[in-house]
Amino acid sequence: MDAASIRVQASTIKDYGGRIVRVVGRVENIDFGSNTATISAGGPIEVITNANDPLETGKIYEIIGKVGASDFKINAYSVTQFSDNTNVELHSRLAALVPKVPELFY
Repeated sequence: MDAASIRVQASTIKDYGGRIVRVVGRVENIDFGSNTATISAGGPIEVITNANDPLETGKIYEIIGKVGASDFKINAYSVTQFSDNTNVELHSRLAALVPKVPELFY
């Protein structure tokens, strides 16, 4: 499977430093000055965005990017807005299962 299929949440992100991951979460706040955002995905995760990423507070996004090896921030490569009806909690539960049964996901 493609490396970007590694799904993470706040409690599992530290296991994937230096790797490409995907996370689904709700944007809690955005700092346009430093191009960073905090998303909620089973807890807070910091994301380094591009100036062109169309993020809005309160909206749900899937972010694919590389996890920093030491700071565990995600450097976003791709940002896709999901429907407001997306169940973020369900995505977080799925991400929590990935390291427990990797044979199902890799």
